[in-house]
Amino acid sequence: MPAPAPVTVVSTVTVQPPTPTRRKVFKADAVERGVVQILKDEYKISDVGEATCPENQLVAPDVSFISIVEVGGVDKSVKITAKSEDGEYEVGQPH
Repeated sequence: MPAPAPVTVVSTVTVQPPTPTRRKVFKADAVERGVVQILKDEYKISDVGEATCPENQLVAPDVSFISIVEVGGVDKSVKITAKSEDGEYEVGQPH
């Protein structure tokens, strides 16, 4: 069975507004909640625990970062890729 494709999420709560000297960045706690929800709802992974995502990740197309998610009691890496400057991001499969 082929692996499911990454799931893209449109986020309305994960972006801190830009300032004259700073660009938009994701709010780590909101991305963490989104990642856990996507893994449970879209990837159908039932034993998802907490996620930890880095702070101040740039909201810009094709910018990626790694979040750590507990799956089955084991820490796994999940690649997050920003898809737009509006806070849309893609959640990869845990590895």
